Amino acid sequence: MAVLVIDPGHGGTSNSGGSDNSTWNNATSASGVLEKNITLDIAKKLRWSLTNGSGKAYADSKGKSVTVVMTRETDVNSGLFTRAGVAADHDADLFLSIHCNGFNGVARGTEAWVDRKYMTGKQTSSAGTTVTNDGPGVPSSGLRNLNPDADAAFGHRIAAAAVAAMAGFDPGAKLRPKVTYTTAQHGAAWSPPIGVRMKSLGVLRDSKLGTSGNQCRACLLELEFIDHPAVDAMLNGANAAQVRNAIAAALARAVVDSL
Repeated sequence: MAVLVIDPGHGGTSNSGGSDNSTWNNATSASGVLEKNITLDIAKKLRWSLTNGSGKAYADSKGKSVTVVMTRETDVNSGLFTRAGVAADHDADLFLSIHCNGFNGVARGTEAWVDRKYMTGKQTSSAGTTVTNDGPGVPSSGLRNLNPDADAAFGHRIAAAAVAAMAGFDPGAKLRPKVTYTTAQHGAAWSPPIGVRMKSLGVLRDSKLGTSGNQCRACLLELEFIDHPAVDAMLNGANAAQVRNAIAAALARAVVDSL
């Protein structure tokens, strides 16, 4: 039996402290709905689909079975490494962290992030400011992500499933543009599938996920930019339950297809 750990992003009313920091909430929808509440609801719907609904029926048809573990089931906050440690504790095959983006009320798109290959990112300086770039990182810093390509394949499948589900309700649903990481800018070259990007994310860190034995695949899904009015209307409007159920069902099939 395969094990999926679902991590509903954020939670609680205050940030967790220390180097293992997790913010209580990040994005807020155009109508004031908090990201942490959306992520928990969709996570629960995904679990239900895989244990009782269409996702389970699909898994059964493929001769597969899935145990689902949640990093939180209520409005609480825990550290990033604590969340990842749930995967190690349960010898998980897949780890899916669910989040929502927010930016300027105009940006749109779905993407999945995976942890970068190498411990340290490439740093560049401009006008006296040093910036650590996203992307694969500097090879000389040592290998951190043991299975970046497998993570990327999982992330692409998850993101594409979410877009396909949302497109049935909003034709504006789309994957974020493809990116290509260069050695000069990002420390190493890498060309992930469309909708997949790479940066340092503590919640996806292999050393905490327990991947040395089971090679757990992990990604962080940024479902959409919820501060965009059309996205807000889709996810939080009159048809919110139908939309969220469709997203959960699509994610469930993607999970089963990833096993």
